[in-house]
Amino acid sequence: MILLLNNYLLYIVLGLSVFTLILFILLIVNYSKMKKIQRRYEKFMSKEDVDLEELLVQYTKKLNILLQNEKDIFTKIKEIEDIQSQCIQKVGVVRYKAIANTGADLSFAIALLDQQNDGVVLNGIYSRDGSYTYAKPIQDAKSTYTLSEEEQQALQKAINKRGM
Repeated sequence: MILLLNNYLLYIVLGLSVFTLILFILLIVNYSKMKKIQRRYEKFMSKEDVDLEELLVQYTKKLNILLQNEKDIFTKIKEIEDIQSQCIQKVGVVRYKAIANTGADLSFAIALLDQQNDGVVLNGIYSRDGSYTYAKPIQDAKSTYTLSEEEQQALQKAINKRGM
């Protein structure tokens, strides 16, 4: 065994020397990084008017204000969403010729619905004698009044549209 070590002693010493050199280089690199961090720390701590405790208290107060503002904003968004669900979101329009031989299709039926399919159907009828407009309430996509074919088409167009 000793004879074997004597044969490879040069290689062992050379390998340990290279390993020691690598460790020494790593030590120098780590030392320089540590010095850099220490200089930055000393520079940060040398500022005279800096009170870290006061800074933390101020940032905590600001954070609490921001969190309260966030809660207020989410509350307001919920209120707006509730109001929006009752606004007109679905519209269906049908133009038609109410009376034959009157020219273009100047009569119309418009359905205006909210998210729950509540709203109104407006029907504007044009004739040579005048123009007439009728409104029929819609509750849950149905009317208590009889709807004309055009009004039903406008209502179906509105119902088939997606709300916001």
